[in-house]
Amino acid sequence: MTTFEHTRIVFQLKEYSVEEFISLKKVPNWVEIVQNQLVEFASDSDEMAFHTSGSTGAPKTIFHNKKCLIASARRTLDFFDLNIGSSALLMLPAQYTGGAMMLIRALVGGLTLHLVEPKLSIKEVPSVDFLPCTPAQFLSMLDNNVLNDFSGQILLGGAPSQKHLDIGGLKVYEGYGMTETASHVALRSYGEEEFKSVEGVYFALANEALLITASHLGINQLKTNDAAELTSATSFKLLGRLDYVINSGGIKMHPSKIESDLHNLGLKDIYISSRENEQLGEQLVLVYTGQFKELELSNAVSSLPRTQRPKWCFSVEKLPVLSSGKLDRKELRRLIQEFPHLLSPLG
Repeated sequence: MTTFEHTRIVFQLKEYSVEEFISLKKVPNWVEIVQNQLVEFASDSDEMAFHTSGSTGAPKTIFHNKKCLIASARRTLDFFDLNIGSSALLMLPAQYTGGAMMLIRALVGGLTLHLVEPKLSIKEVPSVDFLPCTPAQFLSMLDNNVLNDFSGQILLGGAPSQKHLDIGGLKVYEGYGMTETASHVALRSYGEEEFKSVEGVYFALANEALLITASHLGINQLKTNDAAELTSATSFKLLGRLDYVINSGGIKMHPSKIESDLHNLGLKDIYISSRENEQLGEQLVLVYTGQFKELELSNAVSSLPRTQRPKWCFSVEKLPVLSSGKLDRKELRRLIQEFPHLLSPLG
């Protein structure tokens, strides 16, 4: 097995070399997954398997050449100025792209990597230079005042981020990427609209769909399921998922865009789906968890453009999610179709 002499793993307040950490016995399952991923990357195999979350279809396995993974890791290390001895935190599941790539960055860059169990509610984090997490984890840390004295750089990925959060002086970035691109290929500072490519990545459009070209990843005009507005060959504004587009009377709408507008109006735990309609094809449905007054919902909806106002609301005790934690929009729409008696007119 290849050795990584500069990399250190910190687990339960103890620091280990990579070899020492891999040899630990009787560890929790999430730690065992980390060990297995380290062994897999350090093996003589030229490729490494990555598993998609299933947010855009059936989960599948994608194989990446390790040279491409190393090239991706180096671009992240360079962007965030991470060098031998820099520290980072792993709080993402190691079996998915975000967590696996953080392990690879630590190995390639000779980082000191602190391990925290990957869960939503984070009560404490060590002081590190680099902290990748999901938007839900970030929100939890803000709510728990975990980041009050944090001075490192934070990278959000894996799901859309809630806009207009009060992040104070935190240095927060959002990444754009997918399993097919071996982590992010573009970044933006929190609050900005435009994503800007990492070195060597270029964008184009095909019928509103974003195309990605990155020679260091062996990618040439990879067609994504994301609708975008191109601002240059190396920057774009993200509009939403093409496969989630709702077509109502010929007007195409992106659920994530409407959700973002509602979140900005102060409504959390609000999501947009649709129901079949004989005349229009589809009608927008506002889905919510928790307790909301009808007037509160109606007032918020009335602030939206007329064509984007949901006609129905649908309450669920618990949102359907995929194994990755992302909202399962297909299952949500199925629930609406199966239980139409739970729909209430809105406005």
